[in-house]
Amino acid sequence: MLFARVFRAVCLAAALVASGVLAGCTLTPVYGDAAMSSQSLALHYAEPETRQEQLVYRTLSSRLGPDRADAPQFSAQVSSSPTRIGLSDVSGPITDNQLTITITYLVVADGESIASGTRSATVGYRTTGQIVADDAARAAAEEQAIGAAAATIRLALLADLQAR
Repeated sequence: MLFARVFRAVCLAAALVASGVLAGCTLTPVYGDAAMSSQSLALHYAEPETRQEQLVYRTLSSRLGPDRADAPQFSAQVSSSPTRIGLSDVSGPITDNQLTITITYLVVADGESIASGTRSATVGYRTTGQIVADDAARAAAEEQAIGAAAATIRLALLADLQAR
């Protein structure tokens, strides 16, 4: 009985000391909204030629900061590659597909390339033979893949350009 009381007292004391030591500590997610909003980068986005390019520019400007005319120019070319998933040619009501989006980007300052690269993302989606639903599923997959590829471009740009 005495041992149990002493053990509880020691545990309580250890918990109080630990809470005092850790009182000033906070946790912040690396990839959360707070981390994204604190990392900005001045860029001037090229005029989009396609809806896909517009989605890339919109995604990046929302995460890196608004378009600035006096900043290096960011331009992107987007391509998509849809494929059907599966080995069977048996037709059924549901077909599994995947869409790969590839974004090739270039950042130019004073006529000189300061960053460039290619990033891709693949997203799966299903079609059922209903035209409107199939188009909506493909559009949603396209937006999701563009968002994922643009997120990797954001990280690459932060790594390449923040040191400048």
